[in-house]
Amino acid sequence: MIIGASLPLTGPLQAFGTTLQLGYAQAVAEVNEAGGIVVDGERRTVELVVRDNASSGERAAEQARSLVLQDGAAALLGPATPPLSIPVSSVAEQLRVPTLITITPLQAWKGGNPGGWRYAWDVFFDEQQMTRTQFEAAELFETNRKVALFTDTEEDGVVMGGLWEETAPEFGYEIAYRAQFPVGGTDFRSQVAEALAAGAEVVVSQVTPPDGVALLEEMRAQGYEPRVLFLEKAGNTGGYVEMSGGLADGSLAANWFAAGMGLDREQEFIDAYAARLGGVNSDLGNVVAGYSIARVLLEAVERA
Repeated sequence: MIIGASLPLTGPLQAFGTTLQLGYAQAVAEVNEAGGIVVDGERRTVELVVRDNASSGERAAEQARSLVLQDGAAALLGPATPPLSIPVSSVAEQLRVPTLITITPLQAWKGGNPGGWRYAWDVFFDEQQMTRTQFEAAELFETNRKVALFTDTEEDGVVMGGLWEETAPEFGYEIAYRAQFPVGGTDFRSQVAEALAAGAEVVVSQVTPPDGVALLEEMRAQGYEPRVLFLEKAGNTGGYVEMSGGLADGSLAANWFAAGMGLDREQEFIDAYAARLGGVNSDLGNVVAGYSIARVLLEAVERA
């Protein structure tokens, strides 16, 4: 039996794809070591077929369709982030193929099909919860409570940006400046200058890893040093401090995995992956999330 996955193994979202692949591969390997899964009374081994979508939503959709129609995939495991997961989920609906995804904020993903997804499931956090954590964390620091928002125009940037604007007054913060920009921008001169002029001591951003580096470089060039800096999505990659040449050192990002969470087999995954991924970080969380949804999918196929 074939399970297909279109993953961003290259491009700006590469860190999410390569770590998800580790989790998917471990789940499939464990099932096969146990003899495979039983379908229609017959025990079958599972083959994981992975394609690199190069962080392109259009390519992810093409590959999802090809994995089902040409490779014969019985089900799909998703990529990561709404711009990739929504196109794959749309293919799942069209072809009526069960698909599980993760590392994709829920509200942005749900917005891709207001009528509701029937063949795709997303197992991740809800932005309504997540966009409170930045203000809760900022409370640990002395600031003037003025915030500069930097959000791209992808689905998660739009949803989170709107929620940060709505939530700020509840915590006593003022959105002094908001920048919105398409993915792939490298010129943040005017936006950083305006945030600096607004006197914002808290910066909250939702950007891809390359755009985050460009933003950090411009902040350094203009001498903009906020007291608190959040780099969501960009900072959710375990090696981001090194990727940014050290510029991201001291920045913050919401995480979905940490030692001591009490998860089943937690220490086993830490021992197996932490050293190669640079510690107990979001990269390790991606592996765990990928492994978890792969096991859920395989057990669901067997039960069905």
